[in-house]
Amino acid sequence: MVTLSKSRIEALSDGVVAIAITLLVLELKVPEVMSHHSDKEMLEALLELKGEFATYIVTFLIAGAFWYLHHLTFHFIKHVDGFLVWVNLIFLMFVSLLPFSSGLMSHLFIHPVSQFFYFGNMLAIALLLNVHWQYARRKHLIVDTEQSEADRLSFRVALTAAAFAASFITAIFFPTYSWAPLPAFLLVGWILEKTRR
Repeated sequence: MVTLSKSRIEALSDGVVAIAITLLVLELKVPEVMSHHSDKEMLEALLELKGEFATYIVTFLIAGAFWYLHHLTFHFIKHVDGFLVWVNLIFLMFVSLLPFSSGLMSHLFIHPVSQFFYFGNMLAIALLLNVHWQYARRKHLIVDTEQSEADRLSFRVALTAAAFAASFITAIFFPTYSWAPLPAFLLVGWILEKTRR
């Protein structure tokens, strides 16, 4: 099996994530109000952007969490092979789609199609990260480390995929509550990690 250095994939991944999360802010358009408008009118115009701001903040934090998990996996991975390169490229393809899915969500916040697309995008990222990590473990592409550390990371990656799968399914049937599974899974994950230590 041909193995490759991981440094170039890490550099590409960091660059794609950095660009994607920077482009998220482009959905925040400055209100077209004249300077002679009152403070109240200016605040009202800004409040009309609350959906865009909420989507921007949440998506930025989620993308940051994906970057952190991806960074953790590469902390343990010592080298990569062709399959891992392609899984990572497809992972980055969905990461680069975040500005579009985030923009769709911010403009059509409670529309089922926008939520289906948004959470589908997140689920694809989470599943690809899971495939990427489990493949690296199964093919012994990771450094020798304590089993508990690798298992803890596997738990986090799998929990992330499960959380977005729950949100994706909820978005199909109950779009108003599609965000609810995320904090619920975070809480459950935090409790389980505390009890496992």
